[in-house]
This record gives sequence, C-alpha cells and structure tokens, in this order.
Amino acid sequence: MKHLHATRTLLATAAFLAAGVMLAGGAHAEAVEKFFGNYVGAGSAVILGSDRRETRDLDVTIERFKNDGFTLKWITVIRDENDERTGADVKRREVEENFIPVEDKENVFILSPEGGLFQKSELPNPMDGDPVRWAAIDDNAMTVYSLAINEQGGSELQVYRRSLTDKGMSISFMRLQDEDVKVRMSGDLVRTQ
Repeated sequence: MKHLHATRTLLATAAFLAAGVMLAGGAHAEAVEKFFGNYVGAGSAVILGSDRRETRDLDVTIERFKNDGFTLKWITVIRDENDERTGADVKRREVEENFIPVEDKENVFILSPEGGLFQKSELPNPMDGDPVRWAAIDDNAMTVYSLAINEQGGSELQVYRRSLTDKGMSISFMRLQDEDVKVRMSGDLVRTQ
C-alpha cells in the first residue's frame, strides 16, 4: 500500500510541476543570485543500517542559466575505507543540471527540459524511471529534491539542502527509500570565488 501511495504522490508532483513550467520574471533571479559562486569542502556520511561512515570531498558551482534560472554543478568524491583519495573503492560522481523558474510559484525551480534546436524538449517521465527534480529557495537555503519510482514501484527521495554561511555554505543530504532513511550526510564548504 505504501508503494501505491508513493507512486501516486510522485505522479501528482510530476503533473503539478510539468503544468507550471514557464519562464517567470525578476523575483526568481534575485532569490538565486546570492548563491552564485564556487564552493569546496568536505562532508561526512552515515550509511544507516550499517556501521559504515564515508568521507566525501565536495565541489559545488552555482551560476546563471538563461535569464532567471541557474545551473547547479557538483562533484562528489567518496573516499576509500582508509579515508584516502586513491584506491579501487574511491567513487567520483559529477552532475550538472539546469533549473528554470516555475510560473506562479515564488522561488521554485524545475529541472529544465532537455532538448535543443533540432530536438523536441521533453520533461522527465517518472514511469520510465526518470527522476523528477525541483529546487526551492527559502531565504539563504536552496533545497533540491529528486523523486523517482524504483523498480518495485516504491519511491526514492533525495534531498540536498545548501545553506549560505559567512564563509560559504553548509550542506546536508538525505536519501530515503519509501519512508526509510538510508543515507545522511552533512558538511561545510568555503566560497572560492
């Protein structure tokens, strides 16, 4: 039953966001500009249900996309079990995503549809396994949500919160499968430019 609820929630969220995708003016740009810059630092993750802890090196860049949107780039390096950055079990993940404002939703952004000059723009399809991603800005905190349907019909929700600080930003991350928290991570980054 909780899988059915999660699937319905995901589909409703996708429909809501897809219906509101349009470029909006001014206020969105002002809310996001204060986040523009490069940030580097590290975090510590706890893999719940095990005794495993991971050190993660973090590199985040936030910059303008089109008029009122933003590009969010991040690199995460998960160190090996000896806390080293060398070895076969070091993992590196690099992501770059563009977000555009949602019409009539102040400080809410959705992942920009993919496409181009000779290609039809398409929104993610959750039933094909595509995650639905959106961002919300509340004062000095930018929270990015990623919601997907897993192969069993349940949900996976990832929540990244990046909050501005005097030196840069603090970051927290949580990954849930259905209602169970699987990973928690937090860290601090300094602004490099």
